[in-house]
Amino acid sequence: MNATHRGMNRLLLGLLGLVLVGVGALIGAAGLNTSIAEGWNTTGATLLADLSNALASAPIPGASSSWWTIAVLALALVVMALLLGWIASQGGGRTNRAGRREDPEHHGTTTVETLLASAAVRKATVGDDRIIAATVSTWKAKRADGLKLTLQARKGVSPRDLADAGEELISGLDNLLGDRGPVLIRITTGLRSTLSGTDRDR
Repeated sequence: MNATHRGMNRLLLGLLGLVLVGVGALIGAAGLNTSIAEGWNTTGATLLADLSNALASAPIPGASSSWWTIAVLALALVVMALLLGWIASQGGGRTNRAGRREDPEHHGTTTVETLLASAAVRKATVGDDRIIAATVSTWKAKRADGLKLTLQARKGVSPRDLADAGEELISGLDNLLGDRGPVLIRITTGLRSTLSGTDRDR
């Protein structure tokens, strides 16, 4: 339904999970075994000594810091930029276009915005006691723009009835848009469904 790279997300989360499991296992082992804890202390002291030697081996002339410090900061900025790019890539794929038709004869294009389709759906469900609210959203797909119809069910309404109502609405949208792309009908409930009665007040 969006441009999120699910495979990459799963890979990154899996790697992060493995790292956290490994760190947790090492911490647990160090807490249970004194020899492992002593080994950690020795390794940490050695790493600190090596780090101090590395920083001292590449000093910046006229400054108290090291070139290694600059390199670490540059690497941190690169990692931060990659993380920001990854965060920005999540979601997305939405579009405000519900339909589009090319007219080769007149060399023009007709575009139907999502707001029009959403208004048509809301108008069609005004008198339907089965539906509390209906919304339409669209997303970019490879072959044609996809459409998502969300119906909030009134308390006690059969999901089968809502699915039939959704099919009727989609048929009406097909007539309006003149084109059929991938469609998702989502039936939901919520606080309004719980608080509402089985009959709509008129």
